Parts: sequence; structure tokens; C-alpha cells
Amino acid sequence: MRGHSLLFYVSVLFCLCLPTGCQKSTTLKATEPEVTVAAQPLPEPQLSTITLPISIPVTALEGILNQELTGVIYQDDNLQDDDLMVKVTKAGPLKLKAEFSKLSMEVPLRIWAKGRWQWNACELCKRIQKTEETEFEVTVRTESRLQLQPNYTLKSYTNGDFAWGNRKPTLSLGPLNLNLAPFIESKLKAQLAPMFLLLDQELQKRIPLPTYLSLAWEQLQEPLQLNEQYNTWLSIEPQAVRLTPLELQQNQLSLQVGIDAYIKVLSGQKPTQAKPAALPNYTPTRTLPPVAQLNIASDISYSYLTQVLQKELKGQDFSFEGGKHQLTIHDITISGKGTKLLLALDVSGQTKAAFLKKKFSGKVLLQATPFYEAATQSIKVQNLEYTLQTRDQLINTAQWLLQNRFRTELEKQMTVPVKSHLTALREALQTGLKENKLQERFLLRGTNFTLDPDTLYVTPTGVQTRFLASGQLTLSFQ
Repeated sequence: MRGHSLLFYVSVLFCLCLPTGCQKSTTLKATEPEVTVAAQPLPEPQLSTITLPISIPVTALEGILNQELTGVIYQDDNLQDDDLMVKVTKAGPLKLKAEFSKLSMEVPLRIWAKGRWQWNACELCKRIQKTEETEFEVTVRTESRLQLQPNYTLKSYTNGDFAWGNRKPTLSLGPLNLNLAPFIESKLKAQLAPMFLLLDQELQKRIPLPTYLSLAWEQLQEPLQLNEQYNTWLSIEPQAVRLTPLELQQNQLSLQVGIDAYIKVLSGQKPTQAKPAALPNYTPTRTLPPVAQLNIASDISYSYLTQVLQKELKGQDFSFEGGKHQLTIHDITISGKGTKLLLALDVSGQTKAAFLKKKFSGKVLLQATPFYEAATQSIKVQNLEYTLQTRDQLINTAQWLLQNRFRTELEKQMTVPVKSHLTALREALQTGLKENKLQERFLLRGTNFTLDPDTLYVTPTGVQTRFLASGQLTLSFQ
């Protein structure tokens, strides 16, 4: 009997020496804090500049003018003011050429003129007057300087002269044919000024930049679906316009348009479009970046992060000190808290002390700082730490978990590959911006985009990745 009593007292003494007495099973009851508490303030959105080269071939403008300017171009039916009536008709297609910062035009014209000549031999003599009409051909050659006004209207300043064509003005008096060119030339030159004014007006009407740019400005504000499979949308909120001087070289009218805008790439439903902002007056500038840079914010939801890490960690066993301590992760959930990720682990485990086993199960909470690792194109975590509540429970239950080894192993395995996400995003930019018809005569094209992740931010709904996408965006005129 004395031997059995001694064994009983030794057992009681051994149990009392354990940190939690004779308890053999413990439940961890860490409470997950509210996700929306102390959400990290996001930085102010940065403006991106989309550089849009606009090039209008002179041939296109020439075709429009030839189509619109037909028949009678100018007519003066008043004989009393200057003794001359004139009707000007286009005799053939006009030709345009752009070089040396000027727009040159050549217009073949057929002119019908009716002139009145009056002559007094003396004050008392009877006035002699004669009215004759003639028809002849001239070629008017002009040079126009074009200037953009702040509201995008085009101001044209035209001057020029004319050269006689194959048919010159003549007057038949019996067997005589008199050359009237010297007499009519001064009168005709006086009529060129209103003709040049008419050409200026036609040029200003036929290059309706305000109309085209307003349409392009409105179309840019319409969310653009980049990828149907991933339901990815490009949202552009234009803020301002910058323009380089209008250039006329090599038979092209060209200028660079820089649109400063807030640009986002979003996943999910089509973004709601606010009321389109009106096209503002432009700011003149000498140069614009040759490459368009798009600051893009892309969200990776907590549900996606949880799904990826569950595949990696759910059901995984950890063993320490030669099997003395064991831990199994049954589930993992990720959320956000302030500037950090919050990891909730459903675990169970056991530890040996002498010949007794002690079991525990429940939830432990850890928090970590996410970062992007360019070498593996993955989102990882660092500075993994237990929350204060979890730390207090582990001191009394499984203090060995507080050592760095488990956290180090966990940090290594907590990897969320985003290579496919980046590839899909880059392909969406390349494909989605390859060719988009904004309206009848404009195509928006994007090519050669590179995508470089910049910074990660923890948000109430996920991890937001900031990218800098660089490529070429062009707006072409058809």
C-alpha cells in the first residue's frame, strides 16, 4: 500500500509542476478584430499623361475640300461700285501641300467677268462707256498659316496671287482681238482678298478639331473592357489637355495632344460612368513625353488571397524538436487590419512534457506586412508576428510556438504568385488597347506595354497593387 501511495503523490506533484496543472487539452479562443478598423489611407491618385499624336494627311483634307468646294466659289453681281462683275467657278481639283510650316494651295479657276469702261474726252464732252464680258482661266496659288485658338478653333491667315491660264481675257472688236489682261489684272487682284477670306473660312470649317477632340474626350471617359475573361476594365478620368504647336511638314498636319488623366484598371462589374466632363481649353506646351505612362491600381481580393494560401497551407503539418511538438493548420483566412494583413489560422497540436502529452486546438492570429518580390513575381509577407491576445494564450498553452522557427517557416510558404495576374493584365492592355474605334474617323491604338509593379497597399477589401504601365498610345485620323 505504501508503494501505491507514493506513486499517487509523485503523479500529483508532477502534474502540479506543469504550467497548466494537470490539464491535457486547451482551446485557443482568439477573436478576430473588425476588418474595417483603422483602414490604411491610400495615397492621392497620381495624374498620368496619355500622349496622343494627331496626324491629318493633306490628302484627306484635300479630298474633303474638293468634295465640298464645287461649282461657283465666289460671285460679285454689283457693277456700280467698281465697274466689274465677277463669277468665279472651280475649273478643276484643288491641290494642297504642307511644308515649311505653311499650307500651300493651288486652285484652277474659271472666271467670268463683265467690265464697264467709261471715258470723258473733256468736261463738256459726252461720256463714252462700253460694257463687255469675257471668260478666262487663272490659277490661284495661296499660302496659309494655321494657328490653334485656346478653344481648339483653327485660325487661318491666307495670302497669295494668281497666274493666267491657257485662256486669257480678250475683247473682240471686228477683226481685232484686244488683250484685256493688263486692264483687268488690277481689278482681279482686288477681288482676291474676299476670295482668300472665303478660303480661310472653309479651312476653319473643314478642320473641325473642337468637334473631333470633344468626341475623343467623351469617348475616353467611357469605361473600356480590356479583357472579357477576367472582366477587366480600363477607367480613364481626363482632367486637362496640353497641345504642342501645330506643325505642317511633309504633307501632314500634325500635333501632339497630352491628356492628363486619372487611370485605373478595375476587375468585376463595369465601372459606373459619371457625367462626362466638358472639354477644357488646352494649355500650350513645347514637348510631351514620347511614351504614355499609365498609373494603374489593381485590386487582389482577400477571398482570392485566402483561396491561394489555403491550397498551400490547409492540412499542412509542422513538427519541431524531433517530433516533440506538432502543429496542423486546418484552415486559414486573410483579412486586413490597418497597414497589415491579418492571418487567422485554425490549428490543432500537441506537445510532450516528460511522458505526458498536452493537446490544444482553436484559432491563432498573426499579422504581417505584405510586399512584392520582383524575382518571383509574388506577393509575400514579412515581419510576421502574433497578435497580443494570441501571444498571451500561447504563453500558457504552447510557448514553443512563440519561437521564430514556426513564423519563419510560415513566412517562406506564404507566397501568392501574381505572375499570371500580371501577364493577364499586360495582355489585357495590349489586346484591349490594340485598336478601338472612338468614332467615325478616330482609332485609338496602344502597343508595346511594359508593366512594373510599384507598391502594395492594404485596403478594407484586399491588397491593392500599384503599377506603372509604359507604352505607346496613338490617336489616328481616318
